Amino acid sequence: RDTVKLMNTPRCSLPDIIGSEDMLKKRRRKRRYATTGLRWKKSDLTWSIQNYPSLPPILKPSEVNTIMAYALKAWSDVTNLKFHDTTQGERDRADIKISFVRSLHDDGYPFDGRGGTLAHAFFPGEADVAGDTHFDDEETWTFLG
Repeated sequence: RDTVKLMNTPRCSLPDIIGSEDMLKKRRRKRRYATTGLRWKKSDLTWSIQNYPSLPPILKPSEVNTIMAYALKAWSDVTNLKFHDTTQGERDRADIKISFVRSLHDDGYPFDGRGGTLAHAFFPGEADVAGDTHFDDEETWTFLG
């Protein structure tokens, strides 16, 4: 019961398990994906980290870069997408901009502070935030590698 309660706690605006405890007992899980038709128009995508976590224990930029590179590799291993880190001068033009932000941060989806929603991301498209991924900077981010 504690596990089910924790799994239903919001972290990224959606619960891990959608449905009742009976569904969990049947070992059925509903997939969460978009059927809106929004997709990347290209397969070679650039990404950049706009800033880094600020709360102690502070992750080193090299650790955050490594974590993000491995996460994107997990996607490229099973899709036709390829991800390339940008150079310092190209950060603002990246397809996927990764930021650590707090509370109201000008995208219409404010974070709720420590212990709630951890992150959110935006679909590809033409909007300013298209492809962006925001992590709540009021959370403590760690790496146990």
